[in-house]
Amino acid sequence: MGKVFTDIVDVFKRNSNQATQLIIINLVVFFGFTLIKFGVGLFPDAVLTAETVSRNYLTGSSFMELIRHPWTLLFHPFTQDGLFSMLFDLIIIYWFGNMLADFIGGRKMLITYLAGSYAAIVFFMLVWGFFTLLNKELNFNGFLYGASAGGFALMYAYVALNPESEIMFFTMRIKTRLLVLALLVLSIFRNPPLGVLDLGGAVFGYVQMKLLRTGINLTYGLERFSIWVTEVLQPKKRSVFRKYSQNKSVDKGKIIKFSEFNKETIPTEEEIDYLLDKINKGGYSSLTNEEKNRLHKASQSAD
Repeated sequence: MGKVFTDIVDVFKRNSNQATQLIIINLVVFFGFTLIKFGVGLFPDAVLTAETVSRNYLTGSSFMELIRHPWTLLFHPFTQDGLFSMLFDLIIIYWFGNMLADFIGGRKMLITYLAGSYAAIVFFMLVWGFFTLLNKELNFNGFLYGASAGGFALMYAYVALNPESEIMFFTMRIKTRLLVLALLVLSIFRNPPLGVLDLGGAVFGYVQMKLLRTGINLTYGLERFSIWVTEVLQPKKRSVFRKYSQNKSVDKGKIIKFSEFNKETIPTEEEIDYLLDKINKGGYSSLTNEEKNRLHKASQSAD
């Protein structure tokens, strides 16, 4: 169990696969709140109910509900409509998230997912609100699930970049655009309100990539902010040059030659000080090739 936890932490420390990070966060949010709702359900007479929990982490479908519970936006991109919906969303994130990251990088892929899930809320409230004005019976009082909308943003962003790409679907090769279109139509017919939400994510992903190819980046501000956060949180790597101190470089009155050091072992602190002292006096270019190799070996052993 400890090894699993260490591997999960390592995924975020190395920041090397954003699709895997999204999958882990989705799993934690889904099972975390499922356990909380199960726990409060054991006490039917308690003040805190499963419905209260849902209203405080799931995004409401009305503007007034969003105003009353703005903190639900923090969880919105990682919420799903049930177990099977979650499995579908995770497959889409893993599949299309990694393929999209190969073209635009993990950071842009991650931001496309997050921005797509949020843009879908605005799209839903505008479009479904218009439908409700035309027909009051279409009023929807349920919750909005952001993971599916974010997944559709990834799918249509990939299609915008590779409109002629093909993908293996079981034993057949089909056009990727036909597959994602079929999934979107299925989503709309299965649940029209949530289908419109997914349509909002798809529209954002497609438009974002089309504009990006013309030099317009809708998420530029989010990208700069994420870079700043990464630089603040990421620890600086230990450098061998921190060992250098001008007071202990070379003893006064004692002349040390590079040939005196043992080249078969890892460089000692005295040898490192000798090399850094030489750099301090004449720059890195003053080192011979052998000395540069020894300094490189010292930095590797320090890591």
